[in-house]
Amino acid sequence: MADMEERVELNYLLDFYGPLLTEHRQEVMRLYCEEDLSQQEIADQLAITRQGVFDTLAKAKKQLTGYEEKLGLVKRHRAQAEAAEKCLAALKKVCPSPEDAPAIQAARRALEDIIPRD
Repeated sequence: MADMEERVELNYLLDFYGPLLTEHRQEVMRLYCEEDLSQQEIADQLAITRQGVFDTLAKAKKQLTGYEEKLGLVKRHRAQAEAAEKCLAALKKVCPSPEDAPAIQAARRALEDIIPRD
């Protein structure tokens, strides 16, 4: 299960920072995270050694986590999504007056647009 959690986390990092990787590292990470291929399958598909895949994954992971440590975009995104969830839950408890109902509904829709749907 830890491997799956690692791949999900790497997928988040790849979504945010993937364009900062070389094309080769992007492709290896995409095959590993999104296609769920083993290192040997990636090696066979890209005609490189399994060690080459291992090294590329290690370097890409280090680079992606380094970006997150410095920039914190994934952490910030998750915090904003959590805050939006809390706001939406609070708004759902509000019984607005007829004149406030359209504004409350607009706020709900806006928050629903912000909240990521996995």
